[in-house]
Amino acid sequence: MDTAEQSWAAEVEAAAARERGEVVPPAAGDAKPEHPVRLSVQNLDLFYGDFHALKNVSIDIRDREVTSFIGPSGCGKSTLLRTLNRMNDLVKGCRIEGTIELDGEDIYQDYNVTRLRQRVGMVFQRPNPFPMSIFDNVAYGPRGMGIKSKSELEGIVEESLRRAALWDEVKDKLKSSGMGLSGGQQQRLCIARAIAVHPEVLLMDEPTSALDPISTQMVEQLALELKEHYTLVVVTHNMQQASRISDSVAFFLLGELVEHAPTEQLFATPQDQRTADYLTGRFG
Repeated sequence: MDTAEQSWAAEVEAAAARERGEVVPPAAGDAKPEHPVRLSVQNLDLFYGDFHALKNVSIDIRDREVTSFIGPSGCGKSTLLRTLNRMNDLVKGCRIEGTIELDGEDIYQDYNVTRLRQRVGMVFQRPNPFPMSIFDNVAYGPRGMGIKSKSELEGIVEESLRRAALWDEVKDKLKSSGMGLSGGQQQRLCIARAIAVHPEVLLMDEPTSALDPISTQMVEQLALELKEHYTLVVVTHNMQQASRISDSVAFFLLGELVEHAPTEQLFATPQDQRTADYLTGRFG
């Protein structure tokens, strides 16, 4: 039996086993390639005054994957997300110990914050379009980077809106106010605005919590498409959402990273009892 026949026979046997309800381990060639680490957090402690908000957190976030942070309210997941592009610099009394590296460079050392926020974009919980036209919302960042050419800006706006799955809905009203769009469209506009400056990482803080189910589904599908080009880190309270869109999931509790594992592994066989209790609704 040649190699092709052996492969075909193995696939037939695996299909039959799944029909019988048996667990089929992946074949050696089926394993997903391991992407390089894009962001590395090591021994991170964060304080708001005397309050210890994050406690000795270490986590690696891999390139072109969706990593979701889950956990009850106040557990530190959004706080950690904001440290990844130094949004906590704006919080009075915030103090950080430990390291966060982007492609091997510590972003809390001698690192240009403007450059950091261009490389690491953010989409917030509630859509926050600027009070200007759809076109100007998306062109805002590129203009701030010094791009003046009308044709170049038009190309960036179209590409960004296409990647945000919004172009077909707004291409005939680019001069209309972004504030006039629906909630789901506004959130996709904010995603288009974030990716217009060509970031490498996109942070999303509960991006669908204020949206209806149809808009939520569109943003989730968009996240799966965006990971072909970007590294995504998503904070969510929706465990079903985390299971649908994530490559890996990190569970936080009381400022600690309890567990971080591939999505299927964390939901099927959590290694920490606290994770199991949260996933089964015993608290949170």
